[in-house]
Amino acid sequence: MSLLDRISARRSRTTRPAFVATAGGHLMEMRMMAAMLEPERHQDAIWITHPAPQSSSMLSGETTFLVEHIYPRDWRSVLVHAPGLLKILRDNDVDRVYSTGAALALAVLPASRLVGARPRYIESLARVGRPSMTGQVLRLVPWVPVYTQYAHNASRRWKYEFSLLDAFTTVEASGTRPTRVFVTLGTQQDYFFRRLVERLLQVLPPEIEVVWQTGAGDVPGLPISTVGVISHEEFRATVRWADVVIAHAGVGTLLTCLDGGKVPVVVPRRAAFDEHVDDHQVQIASVAAAQGLAISCEADELTMEHLDRAAARRAVRVTPGAGSAG
Repeated sequence: MSLLDRISARRSRTTRPAFVATAGGHLMEMRMMAAMLEPERHQDAIWITHPAPQSSSMLSGETTFLVEHIYPRDWRSVLVHAPGLLKILRDNDVDRVYSTGAALALAVLPASRLVGARPRYIESLARVGRPSMTGQVLRLVPWVPVYTQYAHNASRRWKYEFSLLDAFTTVEASGTRPTRVFVTLGTQQDYFFRRLVERLLQVLPPEIEVVWQTGAGDVPGLPISTVGVISHEEFRATVRWADVVIAHAGVGTLLTCLDGGKVPVVVPRRAAFDEHVDDHQVQIASVAAAQGLAISCEADELTMEHLDRAAARRAVRVTPGAGSAG
C-alpha cells in the first residue's frame, strides 16, 4: 500500500483523542479536564499513564495503556519510550493528544504529529509561577500549543482558557467540631512529611478518629497506624467519611477533596526541610486559600481552629466559565 493509500485509509476510519498523564495529580487534572477538552469524544478516548492503584481505579472501564514510569529529567527514558508511545497513537487512530505532564508528555507530544495527532500541553495547577521543566521544554517546540491555568501567566506563547479551580465554590456547612479526620500526605516516593505528622500528634485530641495515609513515607518511632498508597475509589470514600481532611498541598489531593465536597486544610511541604524538590506547594496552597477553596497554614502553626474553619465550609461543583477548551 502506498503512502497516499495509507493516509486515505486512515482518514476513512473513526479517530479518537488520547489523554496522557503521569499518575498522581497530573492524572487527576487530566481526568477532570477530559470532558471540557473533548465534550463529544472523551468517552471514546484512550488513556496513557503509569501503573498505580490510583490509575487502575480512576480509569476503570476506559481504554488504558500503562507504561513504565518516566522520572523527571530522565531524558534517556523519554527517548526510549517515544517510539512505543507513538505506535499506540497510530494503532488507535488518535488525531488529538492532550497532556498535563509530567515527563511522560515529553515522550509523546513533540513527535505526535508524525502519526497524525495534533498535540496540546496544559500546565498543572501546581505551577502558579514559572512553568515546570516539562513546560519549559515544550514551550520551545513551536508546533506544540502550551496552555496555563493562571491568567497572570498568559503570554504570546502561553495561552489561558480555564482553570480547574473555577469548577468549584464553597458554601456554609454545619460547622460542628470534627470527630473524624483524614490525614493524607500523597504518594511521594522520596520525601516524607514527618513535620506535619508530629504537629498533628500534638494538636489532635485523643478522642478524634484519624485515618493516616502516609503514601510511601515511613513513620519510625511515631505512635500511629498508617495506610500506604490507596486506590482512587478508596481515597474518595475516605474523603467523604471524614469531617475534615488535612493534606499536603498537592494538586491531585486538593481537587479530589473539593470534588468530594470538602474544603481541606492544606499544609505545604517545604524544600528547606527536605519535604519536596521545591516550594511550589506553597504557591498552590496560597492560591487555593485566596479563592476560599482551602484553609492554608504552615505545619508548625496548625491548630484545631484551622480544622473548625474547614468543617464550617462545604465545596460544591459549578460550571467552569471557559466551557470547552476545544
